[in-house]
Amino acid sequence: MIPLRTAAVALVFPVLIATAGCGLLRTVAGEFRMTMTSESMKPTIEMGASLTVRRTADDYVPRLGDVIAFIPDDWRGITPDALHVSRVIGVPGSTVICCDSRGRLQVDGRALDEPYVAGLPASYVKFSVHVPPGRLWVMSDNRHIALDSRAHRADPGQGTIAVSGVSGVVSPPSP
Repeated sequence: MIPLRTAAVALVFPVLIATAGCGLLRTVAGEFRMTMTSESMKPTIEMGASLTVRRTADDYVPRLGDVIAFIPDDWRGITPDALHVSRVIGVPGSTVICCDSRGRLQVDGRALDEPYVAGLPASYVKFSVHVPPGRLWVMSDNRHIALDSRAHRADPGQGTIAVSGVSGVVSPPSP
């Protein structure tokens, strides 16, 4: 007969190893967790929400509307290496203009449907930007308080961020 302590260790140890392995696999396989530390993405993501971020590889192809975690490479006045969360509005080669006569953003001459923005206009800041190769134009959903690409137009990248600075794509938060 196996002593109770030995049996318990024999059962618990593999479960602990499997649990630790799953956590490691999740990190290695390409996900990490972060907490939303501002109100810049409200109402889509509330401050304090726990986010799952799927890591991007070197071959990441950004899509209009992706919510991304990124480190701006040349935005002045921000904490270096701090992750930010915003939405991709302009991909490399696109032209983003604010705003049309109804207050909507235009990307390559087409008005964006942005149900995640609380109201129009899509921005009180008027702009027209052509997004260079390898760069993105990002805007947060809480447009009236967010310090996104619009707030950094005078910086070296004219407010754009490098695609290589994208750490991952944010999964929609669970309700």
